[in-house]
Amino acid sequence: MADRARLPKPCDATVVSAPAAAPSPRAWWVVAPLAAIWAAALGWAIFAVPVLASWVSSVQSTAGWEQILRTSGLIWVVAHDVPVQVATATYSLLPWGLVLIPSCLLIYAGRWAGRAARVDTVRDWLLVAGSAAVIYTVIVAVVSFLARVPGARTSIRYALLAALLISVLSLTWGVLRGSSMRSVILTAIPSDVRELIRGAAIGILTLLAMGAALVTLSLIVHFNEVIRIQQFLDPGPLGGIALLVLSIGYLPVAAMWAVSYCIGAGFTVGGGVSLTPFIAASTPVDLPPFPMLAALPQDVGPVAWALPAIGVLAGALIGLAVSHGGFRPARRASLAAGASLLAAIGVYLLFFISSGSLGTLNLVQLGPKPALGAAIALVLMLFGSIPTALLIGLRSKTTLPTTAPAESEIDELPNIAE
Repeated sequence: MADRARLPKPCDATVVSAPAAAPSPRAWWVVAPLAAIWAAALGWAIFAVPVLASWVSSVQSTAGWEQILRTSGLIWVVAHDVPVQVATATYSLLPWGLVLIPSCLLIYAGRWAGRAARVDTVRDWLLVAGSAAVIYTVIVAVVSFLARVPGARTSIRYALLAALLISVLSLTWGVLRGSSMRSVILTAIPSDVRELIRGAAIGILTLLAMGAALVTLSLIVHFNEVIRIQQFLDPGPLGGIALLVLSIGYLPVAAMWAVSYCIGAGFTVGGGVSLTPFIAASTPVDLPPFPMLAALPQDVGPVAWALPAIGVLAGALIGLAVSHGGFRPARRASLAAGASLLAAIGVYLLFFISSGSLGTLNLVQLGPKPALGAAIALVLMLFGSIPTALLIGLRSKTTLPTTAPAESEIDELPNIAE
């Protein structure tokens, strides 16, 4: 019998599955509204939680759902650093540390939108980020108009400006992070511009960190006063949590007050009274009971004369940041000066949003003077950045290895041929 050819069994066949098709990119006019609505809704919900918890725990509250939504919407708008008007008083000294909440939500939403729309061109990048920013700004403006509780409201104009600035910056960066052109955009920026931005950011963050550290140290030293104010307020469990969140939001404000105090510009605590490390305040000021205010300096000591060194230290770090690229000393000095100027502009903006009023007559003008503080900070940072850049440039020049021996050394070399 002839051998029969062996036929392959069905189980011997190898089934190769086709690769799963990648999801098609969504249109920008779909992802932009979704990102803006998601960031706005979640931000509103975050600030609605304490309002709802306070309403549930209060047995005497007669507020309805409409008032709860209006109150939470008002707090959400104020979290964008929008001044709030209560009766005839305007409160503009706000805890701008809370701006991090809507900013982080917008960055995350922009990152999702960049991935969902597969942004790979500058046009798509601007369309997605710009459209989402416009929609988010409109939402904030509408909430500012509707969320008016009895005796308190926010300005629609300020809400438009603040929301537009925050949303444009956050969504632009978020969409760029979610796109495939992040490295291309960053590489296209000239190296000198990157050095300037990097150095300025290091200088600003150094001053902010030093100010926060000094505020924390002062709170530890005056911890008994903090406890006394806490006991006087007697906020209860939910009120204590709200007071803690409010204190964390005011921490960047207090840090900038500390920076202005240390560099010598001082800050105003109301009633025309200024606190500086060199002149003691002679007139007492009635301040509201708030735990963060326990960190205010009480007296002037010999150590105060060394406090402006934090500005010089920030400048020295700027000089180090712009001196790692092997540039010539003159170029390093110019980069250090430019980064110091850019950092001074940022310090001016931080001083500006860290000053304002708390409504009452003797608390109308609070905080640092932006122009004076930024000018002094610029001088101190220049004193630290330019000498550091020049010294590092001279050091790198003197430590360069010799590439070829001198002629006199060539004559002293042994003749191997002999």
